[in-house]
Amino acid sequence: MKVLITAPSLDPKKNVSGISTVVRNIISANPTHQYIHYLLGRPDGPSSTFSLLLSQIKQLFLFPFFIKKNDVDIVHQNLPFNPKGLLREYIINLWCKLLDIPVLLHIHGGVFLMDGTTNRMYQYIASSIFKNSKSIIVLSELEKEALSKNFNFHNSYALPNSINISMFSFSKNEFSNMPTFLFLGRIHESKGIDDIFNALTLLISKNMTFRFILCGNGPLKDEYIKKFKDLMKDNFEYLGVVDGKLKVEIMKRSNFFLLPSRYGEGLPMALLETMSVGLIPIVTDDASMKTLVKDKYNGFKVNKSDYEDLARVIGEAINHRELLDNISSNASLTIYTSYNIIDYIERLNDFYGKAAS
Repeated sequence: MKVLITAPSLDPKKNVSGISTVVRNIISANPTHQYIHYLLGRPDGPSSTFSLLLSQIKQLFLFPFFIKKNDVDIVHQNLPFNPKGLLREYIINLWCKLLDIPVLLHIHGGVFLMDGTTNRMYQYIASSIFKNSKSIIVLSELEKEALSKNFNFHNSYALPNSINISMFSFSKNEFSNMPTFLFLGRIHESKGIDDIFNALTLLISKNMTFRFILCGNGPLKDEYIKKFKDLMKDNFEYLGVVDGKLKVEIMKRSNFFLLPSRYGEGLPMALLETMSVGLIPIVTDDASMKTLVKDKYNGFKVNKSDYEDLARVIGEAINHRELLDNISSNASLTIYTSYNIIDYIERLNDFYGKAAS
């Protein structure tokens, strides 16, 4: 089948996006279907409001012509379940309905998924998108329950994100050296970047030493590069947007992965990738991260928006290194046994078949 798949730019240098990473993995691992990427969403970096608006309108206007030109059999529509995502994807979904093209709707977290919304307009838009989609997949059974509870929709399927494990071999963590913490992703308030800064500030005030590597892009990049440089001097590195072998090398230089997200997560690809290598995740229980990370078994959990709790957990991990080898091994084993892209693609193709029929 010809599958049109929607996503922001698939070039990691242009866009730091979990959806883009998922889509790149799907396209590279699934030769059964012919994929055609349709660009939806804004790139990272500074842009004028007018140019962004013009770009969005152009993307939405040209969509039906792109469908007709490429003789598409099915649309794999990726939805970030937040206000902007709903408004944009509603129009795309309507075009598909008008053109009688079946839609597989793939929901990737978002503030509305776990918390719902009392806004009747957004409730109506969400219900319309669900009604017009042939198959709907979410990232865990927890999200399936949330969709049922918050939007009275009971026919979704759970398909957790997965990775190509051959690219991320386990590397024994050297916890005897100065500990190194890694943040990899979108530098945004929702990811808890301020909580990381405040937690590390608190630990440094207690004379604890460690390194911090920041990778990614986003609206708060410049502000937090300066803050971390001023705070940590030579023990801080900003390495930009990383991908491929360089990303794996940086992971293997690190011991812990920090993602104290405040809201809007799904099942982050960076979390799966870093755990597979053996990094110990320190995360909140936002959305499907709750189903993956088990406290003190394959990672550590912290309270949302609580930098003091984050500092406490980091401090305990540094001071009790005898526990870390097992946690690191369990983190990698979790991904290798349950988050393999091969099994994922088999199930995804089944969903395509159901949607197309």
